[in-house]
Amino acid sequence: MPKITTLDEFEAAYKERLGEPMPPRPWRTVTEEWLARYADGAGDYNPLYRDKGYADRGRHHDLVAPPGFVFSVDFGANASIWGHVPEADVSMRDLTVLYLGASLEWYRPIWLGDRLRSIQTPTGIRRTTTRQAGEALICTGTTEYWNSRGELVARLTNDMLRFANQGKGVESAQVASGSAPRVAPDPLVWERARRGGDPRYWENVSEGEAIPELPKGTYTTTELYLFAHGALSTRRARQVDEGTIDMGAGGRADPEYARAARAQAASFDFGPQRICWLLQAVTDWMGDHGTLVKAEARLRRPNLVGDTNAVRGTVRRTYREAPDDLRADVAVQNVNHAGEVTATAVATVRLPGQGTVADDLLYAPEADAEAGIYN
Repeated sequence: MPKITTLDEFEAAYKERLGEPMPPRPWRTVTEEWLARYADGAGDYNPLYRDKGYADRGRHHDLVAPPGFVFSVDFGANASIWGHVPEADVSMRDLTVLYLGASLEWYRPIWLGDRLRSIQTPTGIRRTTTRQAGEALICTGTTEYWNSRGELVARLTNDMLRFANQGKGVESAQVASGSAPRVAPDPLVWERARRGGDPRYWENVSEGEAIPELPKGTYTTTELYLFAHGALSTRRARQVDEGTIDMGAGGRADPEYARAARAQAASFDFGPQRICWLLQAVTDWMGDHGTLVKAEARLRRPNLVGDTNAVRGTVRRTYREAPDDLRADVAVQNVNHAGEVTATAVATVRLPGQGTVADDLLYAPEADAEAGIYN
C-alpha cells in the first residue's frame, strides 16, 4: 500500500473508522511492584501509593494507585496518533506529531489487586493552523479504564497535533547556558515534604493561596528512561522507527532522531510525564484525605534534556458542588529555567469538611488480649 504522506490522505484514512473502538488491551493486575515501578518512573514517592504499612493505616486501609497511574495502565495515545491507520503506512519523517494535552476524570480508586484493562477509541479530528507548523490536524482519542468488576475507573481524552514534518525543532526553551541552574532530581524526590495524613479541610483553603512548589530539577536522559521503562513499559519494541536504533522511549532519547522525525530541537520528554508532575503537585498539597476528581492539562512547548523545571500553583476557587461535595480548583504550571511555562493544568479536588474525618474504629490497633474466661 502506498505511504500516506499528506494531511489530506491521513485525514481521510483516520476518518474511515472514527468512533470505532480499538481492540482492548489485555487484563493486568495491580501489584506492589507495579505501583513502586510507576513511582520510580514518575518521581512520586508519596507513601500513600507505595508504602504498604503506611497505606494500611491510612484513609483507604490499603495501597491505591496515584491518579497518573492510568498512563502506566495505558499511555492512551494510540487512538489520537494513529486511530485505525496502520502505523507502517505513515512515516514520522513525513507527518509527525506533538502531544497537545489531555482531560482526565477519575471515578473510583484503583486498588492493589485490581485487574484492569483499557479501551481506546478515536473520537475526533479537525483542521487547524498553527504559527510554527502551519496547517495541521488535531486528532482526539478517548481511553476508558475498567476494572474486572465492570466499573469504569477513569477516562482520558487527549489531543495530538499531526503536521507536515519540516525537519527542524519546534520552539522550545532557550538553550541552558553554563550559568543556568543544574539540579540533580534524585535528592528532590527523596526529600519531598507532603501534606500526608493531616487533613486539609475545605474551610481552611483560601482562593489565591499558593500551593507548595514541586521542584523537579534538571531533566536528564536518566529521568527520561525512568519514565519510559518505569512508569510506562519495560517491554521491548517489535520494531523501531526509521532513522534511529534506539528503541527506548520511542527513540526520543536520540537527539538526531528527535530533530529529524519528531520536530524537536533535542532529546525531549513525554507529554504525560509533565502531566504526572502537575498532578503530583496537587496530590501532595491536598493530602491523603483529598480526592482528585478531574484535570484539564495543556502542553505549551516541549521539555528538553537539560531544562530545569519546577511546578507551581495557586488555588483558583473554592465552592460547593453539592451540600456535602466541597471542592477546590487548583491551577498549576510547569516552569523551566528560562521562566517559560511549558505545561498548565486546572485540577478539581474534593476536600473533607471540618470535623468530617474521624478515627475509624474498624481499623484501629488491636486491643491487648487479657487473661480471662472469655479470652
